[in-house]
Amino acid sequence: MMKSMSKRESIRWIAGRCGRAAGACGVIGWGACLAACAEPALVPGPAQREDPTPAAAFRIDADYPGGNIVVERIQGRTVWVAPDQRDTVPNQWWFYFSFRLRAPAQTPVAVVFTGRNPLGVRGPAVSIDGGAHWRWMGAGAVRSSRGADGRPAWSFDAEVPAGASEARYAFCPPYLESHLKAWLDRHRDHPNLAVETLVRSRAGRPVEMLRAGCLDRSRSAGVVIVTSRHHCCEAMATYALEGCLEAVLADDEAGRQWRKAWELVAIPFMDKDGVEAGDQGKYRAPHDHNRDYIDAPLYPEVAALMERGRRWGDCVRVFLDLHCPHIRGEWNDRAYFVGSPEPEFWEREKAFAAVLERVQEGPIRFRAEDCLAYGLAWNRSGNDPAGRSSSAWARSAFPRAALVASMEIAYADALGIEVNAESARALGRDLGRALAAYLAAAGGGR
Repeated sequence: MMKSMSKRESIRWIAGRCGRAAGACGVIGWGACLAACAEPALVPGPAQREDPTPAAAFRIDADYPGGNIVVERIQGRTVWVAPDQRDTVPNQWWFYFSFRLRAPAQTPVAVVFTGRNPLGVRGPAVSIDGGAHWRWMGAGAVRSSRGADGRPAWSFDAEVPAGASEARYAFCPPYLESHLKAWLDRHRDHPNLAVETLVRSRAGRPVEMLRAGCLDRSRSAGVVIVTSRHHCCEAMATYALEGCLEAVLADDEAGRQWRKAWELVAIPFMDKDGVEAGDQGKYRAPHDHNRDYIDAPLYPEVAALMERGRRWGDCVRVFLDLHCPHIRGEWNDRAYFVGSPEPEFWEREKAFAAVLERVQEGPIRFRAEDCLAYGLAWNRSGNDPAGRSSSAWARSAFPRAALVASMEIAYADALGIEVNAESARALGRDLGRALAAYLAAAGGGR
């Protein structure tokens, strides 16, 4: 029974094999077995399942791209888990998790988080096709309770459906290299799309840089840079970036404007290693990618983008960095632009927000009034305790740009509208159409 496991190795539990009293043995951390007879169990209730079939087996792991989970303890068919906070600075907590369940079909396993709640306003996301497609389970799938020690707990039932070999659960629908490859495969023959490598990451992964629209720099009126995943857990932002690319390639008036006049440079994964490794990325030690725009950047992706920016100079007409906010509450429940501390850039953001509100067609309703002016709520000087953000760098690097902005896109719910892969893509298409209209009105020249 006693067996140590590596950090990335899967964690197994075979019910009934221990030979101790029920619940006497659990799994702590990354798989070091611990006789936990003296530990207080949660008060039996809706968050805890006793296993009526001791021969049943299940396995929970994060051993796949984007996987992230710590299994703390297992008792019967109840497993206590937590997001893996690896590489996060002390005294910070973030909520990203993604794990795989392998179990007999239609055998529910209660998954319990304690202490802090990483389940968002639409519950966890679930995939039954290996992570290609996801749906929200809904807020009603989440139960709350308390353990014997008084700590709050939140749980849901995970289950492999009939006919499937596994199910995956995550804080939100992930967007990985595999999703980008699937999108590129669908557009591989488009003459106005080019796939290049910005740089190789610290782990040697290629960091994709997509060029779309008018690819002839001698004819182009300017470059539009759109980035996402400076914080690698913020996947809904990359679904929106994908939608923006679709708008550039579309066979409609906005798409034709793009291909005639402007080049979109899209960098989906500014923290490529973190995306694939399953890190959460926010508050990464010693600082994260969105605080790395300094004289000597730590991360190759940031250094390479800064170097490209120096070369492109005044050719850059727009710099737009896409993010997702916190888990719930005000300013985490909508799509909005983060106001610049510099008045001239703030005025340009408000002008673009008005265009986006006017031309939008997708289900996520963007409201210009929701833009967060500098000095309000969290958008204050103390939000940059160390380093410099991408937007701060871009304002300095591209002072003549028609727009430099950072946009927040809610993870799960935007003012009552479900945020999912399709609605986020639709918001991205709205962004693409709005950029075409905004640049045309601004003259589009260098």
